[in-house]
Amino acid sequence: MNNFDYLKNYQIPGDLLLELLSLYKTIGKSEIYSSIYKEDYLVNYNNSIEEDTFELVKYLGLKVSFERQRLIITKDFTPKNKEEQMIASIKRMLISIRSNALEFKYPINSVDILDLLKRIYGPSIKINSNEFSIQGAKNKSVRYKFNTILDDYDAAIDQKLYEPLILSSILIMEMYNIKPYSEYNELALILTYYYLLLKCGIISFNYVSFFKMFFENKEEAIDLIRKGSINYDQGTIFFYEFVKYTLKLINKSFDELNEIEKKKISKTAHKSDVIEDSILKNVPDLFSKEDVARLNPSVSPSTIMRVLKKLHEKNYIIPLGTGRSAKWKKLYDPNKKEYIVGVQNDENTD
Repeated sequence: MNNFDYLKNYQIPGDLLLELLSLYKTIGKSEIYSSIYKEDYLVNYNNSIEEDTFELVKYLGLKVSFERQRLIITKDFTPKNKEEQMIASIKRMLISIRSNALEFKYPINSVDILDLLKRIYGPSIKINSNEFSIQGAKNKSVRYKFNTILDDYDAAIDQKLYEPLILSSILIMEMYNIKPYSEYNELALILTYYYLLLKCGIISFNYVSFFKMFFENKEEAIDLIRKGSINYDQGTIFFYEFVKYTLKLINKSFDELNEIEKKKISKTAHKSDVIEDSILKNVPDLFSKEDVARLNPSVSPSTIMRVLKKLHEKNYIIPLGTGRSAKWKKLYDPNKKEYIVGVQNDENTD
């Protein structure tokens, strides 16, 4: 029996359920924003990969000057020694984790986690083959115990048996107690935690730094896991407090993402106002999309088209023709604040 089995009769407490419902609503909203502002979000995606790499380098205590770190992480300079090679490996590893997390079909397994450690430290790290025992259960190897828990986790996720974030929090607590590798188990746990959250659809960690947030409160996380594991040798863990910690960490990441989104919306709204103004006041009455582009050289064609459609919906302009040779005709005079004779503003009609 493992701790996932306790979820069969587990009633999610009311406060936890409300937090989860609120969180999934936030996730849905952020997915919409990320699709609308895809180009801007790509910048945040790359920036957060770099910030995550810096944070892991600091956590691992690699003796490389900040300037060399910067060149390797942000400019992909060729490493000159072993520790610089580790930095380049960390960045590639993080990109791989994000990519694999998006491919939901891949189950998590002990060899993949081991491979993450080997990418940084080389081939000397092994899966722990010692015996593992808890009260009332037959002795099994650590390898067997860990692989069984990972298989049970993937089966529960695949069959949608339990809430994924609760399952993932339990898996991390199991991993803390099992210590499945010959060394660097804390790093393995942190990387797995990161991967599981991404796999659960926490898209905020594609755009803000997971490792910066986690390392700010790492001791709190480890302490909650340790306290929740006080009866682990009897086959039981208390996961409620660590699940609460997980939700707090996730909500913090979405708060930061929300600030990014507000800035993007404000920036886009301002940009749209500028483009609208240039169309209504500075182009001829009969104009093309290229005329607008010449007045707004830093604006993408898709943004210009979005503004043209908006003005058309407001009955300020109409299209004449289609395709690349299409023209647009102005129907509204912003200086006189009136429509051309015979044109009616739809907004004022019943």
